[in-house]
Amino acid sequence: MELSTSHHADGPSVWLMPRPKLGGRTILDELFNRFDGSYAGTWKAKFSGPQSIQNWKDACARVFDREGLTLSQVAAGFEAYERLYPTWPPTAQEFANICNPPVDPVAAYHEALSGLEARGKGEQGAWSHPAIFWAASGMRIELASQPGQFMKERWAAALKAQLARGTWEPIPEPRVLLPAPGKSPTSQEDAQRMLAKLGAQGITKTAKSDIDGKRWAKRIMERFERGDRSLKAFQIKEARIALGIKTDNEEES
Repeated sequence: MELSTSHHADGPSVWLMPRPKLGGRTILDELFNRFDGSYAGTWKAKFSGPQSIQNWKDACARVFDREGLTLSQVAAGFEAYERLYPTWPPTAQEFANICNPPVDPVAAYHEALSGLEARGKGEQGAWSHPAIFWAASGMRIELASQPGQFMKERWAAALKAQLARGTWEPIPEPRVLLPAPGKSPTSQEDAQRMLAKLGAQGITKTAKSDIDGKRWAKRIMERFERGDRSLKAFQIKEARIALGIKTDNEEES
């Protein structure tokens, strides 16, 4: 029987194309050889001849294409399979799952909150999957303002849509607001002196003003004392700072 080769509508499967970096071997040739080295004495015994080996490669190509795997994901699978399958080789589907493990929406939600908070500080944030970043970027305002129980279904749908894309742009560097040319960031002491000067000139509100500049912080602490679990940690922290309320750690030090 003539050996077969999996094809797409636009040509041979990428997994069965020779790669110069692999010495002319295909990616599935490389995977076959690695399995032979990892499971010596048992791997090749599974195959009755060249046609059987080709059937395995064709099956792998179909699964990898169906799962939308990328070259970088398969490369990561090369490094991980021995740890997860130390005594017996994984099937094509099991190997695909190693390359592209399913994303838990609940864990991804908390990762998104932490990542967005970090980027608000000018940090990159820790993102285990680019789809989580791009889903979070499109819902930045909602994630920051809406309680988790109201966002559960919308977040899961947005994440699922991103994961279905299969390919993603690299996660960009966070935007950092820089001072104008020739200027330096204003320190807290400088800001206080500037406000004092403005107050002396009658520009700022006097102490008798009816406007309470800390009203927002008081409202947050009132919600916190009522046990409102929708508050984010950074909201409570900023409210405490604004009101001069010491945290437990500060009181102990």
